[in-house]
Amino acid sequence: MDSKKKYLTEWLLIAAAGLISSLPLIFAGIDGTVYQDLQFHLSRIEGIKEGVLSGQFPVMIESVWMEGKGYPVSIFYGDILLYIPALLRIIGVPVVLTYKIFVLLINLLTAFSACFCFKRIFKYDISAYLCMFIYVLASYRLMDIFVRAAVGEYAAFIFFPVIALGVKKILFDDTGSRDYYNNSLILTLGMTGLIETHVLSTVMTVFLLALTFILFVKATFRKKTLLCILKAVLESVVVNLYFFVPFIDYYINEPVYAGKGGDHTQALQIRSSGAYIRQFFDFFGRIFGRNVEDINMRMQLTVGLSLTLALFVCLVLFLVRYRKYDIFVLGVMSFLCLLMSTDMFPWNSLEGYTHLFKILSKVQFPWRYLAASVTFIALLTGAMTDRVLDDPDKKNETLVKIVSYALVAVSVITTTVFSVRYKTDYFMVDFKTYDEVDSGYMGACEYLKEGTELTVTEYVPENPQLEAYELKSVKDSKVTVYVANPGDASFVEIPKLNYKGYRAFDEDKNSLSIENGYLNLINVVVPKGYEGNITVKFVQPLSWRISQLISLAGIILIIVHIRKRKPKV
Repeated sequence: MDSKKKYLTEWLLIAAAGLISSLPLIFAGIDGTVYQDLQFHLSRIEGIKEGVLSGQFPVMIESVWMEGKGYPVSIFYGDILLYIPALLRIIGVPVVLTYKIFVLLINLLTAFSACFCFKRIFKYDISAYLCMFIYVLASYRLMDIFVRAAVGEYAAFIFFPVIALGVKKILFDDTGSRDYYNNSLILTLGMTGLIETHVLSTVMTVFLLALTFILFVKATFRKKTLLCILKAVLESVVVNLYFFVPFIDYYINEPVYAGKGGDHTQALQIRSSGAYIRQFFDFFGRIFGRNVEDINMRMQLTVGLSLTLALFVCLVLFLVRYRKYDIFVLGVMSFLCLLMSTDMFPWNSLEGYTHLFKILSKVQFPWRYLAASVTFIALLTGAMTDRVLDDPDKKNETLVKIVSYALVAVSVITTTVFSVRYKTDYFMVDFKTYDEVDSGYMGACEYLKEGTELTVTEYVPENPQLEAYELKSVKDSKVTVYVANPGDASFVEIPKLNYKGYRAFDEDKNSLSIENGYLNLINVVVPKGYEGNITVKFVQPLSWRISQLISLAGIILIIVHIRKRKPKV
């Protein structure tokens, strides 16, 4: 096959995988089941849109939440990819159509990333193409997209193959190569994408990466390899410092509910939320459901039939002939992640005795580890396919093609069945404007300050203690009010929740004190005898701005370095 034809074939395969995984998008609207996350992420997109239009960049406090009271979701939740749908909203694309375009784009990017990286991880093209299809069409990934609407988690699938490529090159490239240290940039890119899309997936991935490096102990504990890993860590920290600094600042200094997890009670709760072993084999069961004990009321939780078959075939081949250490490690990691996703894994005991599992227990739901299972099983399948094709027996090539085509066919069939079941059972919503979205739907309310109640969304400050009060303007996170206070020093309530970064000024630009008011709304101290406008706006602390400059400088230096000496991928 000539290079042009091969190039065209590759792009057609990428398009096919991306489009097949997007089949449910052809139906009217999108599933909007209230206990899933669709409206949460639609509010994130709208919040970024409004923040950008008001001049915020990067957006930190999203003003649209809680009927305009504001919510610091962008500080705790990486949202770099959400600027794409936010731009569509800015130019007037309807809410649900914007979201569907975003899903299609994510599916195509995931297919491209998988194909690009798997081709460089594996020796044979057929290994890469097979893994791309079973990875992109994995049942759990489809559940993430179309049932859970877990934007951060399904976007993270773009970057798992990039991380795998970086690890492979760091561990198995020749350390004597003059370009060896450039392999760190691949891992940095993958980890940056993960950090900027889903923090919980990042926590899980760091743990699994550490375990993988330990299992490949001989390849890891070489001076240049350790330095390359350290370089990747430092690059990742610098590039993402603009996200880490506000995140850590709020996590430590703002008493939000997100900082209260990880105790023994939570571990017991997430263990009970784990997938049941029986669910792993429920390939054609109901796809909609809730996180409850009754298995008949649960949503589908399985990596899918094609990946399960691939795992079984790899296990048999390993036992009968291809006993290679890399196959062993990938198999161990596949089964470990499957185990950690179930209610059989001893989350409560481990969390009670180790700080590590106090952190890992923050994943909320153990079945999130199915995302890692999908990745490791796909890598295992590709590695085993390479091993079989390396066998001198040429009959294996025909067998590999038959099995590969069969697994791809199974993936396509199960995706089609998934789409049909989705069409039958989904709760259709088709929001045109953001007014139709519930801005008070905030999941577990992790980023609310302690003491804040959701009833605050209905509260409208009237300020009867002042002689005169008028809400003159609200523009994103900037509020201007007119007050008249002829008596002693008093306060004015502002219709924004009081998070670090808000500052208040009088007409002469003098700074005024801010305090927590009713349900943590902003109270601005009004001086005795003051009459005039008071402006409250969100101002990013100097440390945040410095971190942004450092990240920008780091990105520029990396780009300059890549242009001078492109890393071989």
